[in-house]
Amino acid sequence: MITRCNGNGTNTTTAPLPRRRISRTTAAVVIPAFNGGEKLLSCLHSFLHQTAEATAPIIIVDNASSDGSVAEAQRRFCALEVIRNESNLGFGIACNQGINLALKQGAEFVLLANQDTIASDDLLEKLLTSARECSRAGVIGPKTLSFDPMPDGRPRLAYAGAWRCILPLRQRVPGINQADSGAVTAPLQVDYVWGHGMLLRAAALKKVGLFDPGFFMYYEDLDLCDRMKSAGWELWCDPRAVMWHDVRDGARALNSELWRWRHKVQSARYFHGKRFAPVTSEALTAATIFREALSLLRNRHARAAGHLLWVWNRTLFNSTHKTFL
Repeated sequence: MITRCNGNGTNTTTAPLPRRRISRTTAAVVIPAFNGGEKLLSCLHSFLHQTAEATAPIIIVDNASSDGSVAEAQRRFCALEVIRNESNLGFGIACNQGINLALKQGAEFVLLANQDTIASDDLLEKLLTSARECSRAGVIGPKTLSFDPMPDGRPRLAYAGAWRCILPLRQRVPGINQADSGAVTAPLQVDYVWGHGMLLRAAALKKVGLFDPGFFMYYEDLDLCDRMKSAGWELWCDPRAVMWHDVRDGARALNSELWRWRHKVQSARYFHGKRFAPVTSEALTAATIFREALSLLRNRHARAAGHLLWVWNRTLFNSTHKTFL
């Protein structure tokens, strides 16, 4: 079900939405939402105040929020389209719903953004410029800063490019959680663009496909990037485009929740299972889990490490994930 706002400020619900071309720009913004509260409203405000050269329609995919945030967003911001799900379908499926709508409306690019991000006012303009400069770029991500600055007030870097390590799901992210020096100012090719903020080229999506719905949450972005790269598309990070992300407890290390770890373990196993034989897949999953648990312990998150290992042990012989031979 898709809700649109009339010119008089009232909302009407129609199903299905008549197809129309995207106006003024070749991009659309897709934001999956689930009980986003004020963070969602702040995110929308930032995307509704982009530079005039890069204004774009915004599509919210509501995964059955119960906090009233999406209704409040429609009340405050008329220029929205909302897809409503009756249950939480997960990050990847929600993104796919928004992407499919944007593609039907004629978008050449789709910008995915988490509900807990804030965009600089020229974010979309910078990313589109970069995409047009590199016709083989299937995905482009912005430099991302944490909401929380360093103790001395300098901005804290959350992402400015990620590269694959020996373990497929382990990444090298230079400068993460350190003060942003601003030393890197030119776009650079990367192995992974993170799903909290990624500009996707429609032509690449039509060749490679969207997010794999087998991932409920976690690693669906890395899977898509891996498939893009295998198909010959390039992945870039443009540090001239900037957004902020609330990553204070992104992995829930401080507020550990078993259900999150369960999805993360299942997604890791699914990711490896798509690419390797069963024995190798399980070995890589185990190595990835133990490596993350060790990192949690080093950062004094013993409870989270315990939860992660407990979930992995429980799902080792009782998983419902798909196995790829």
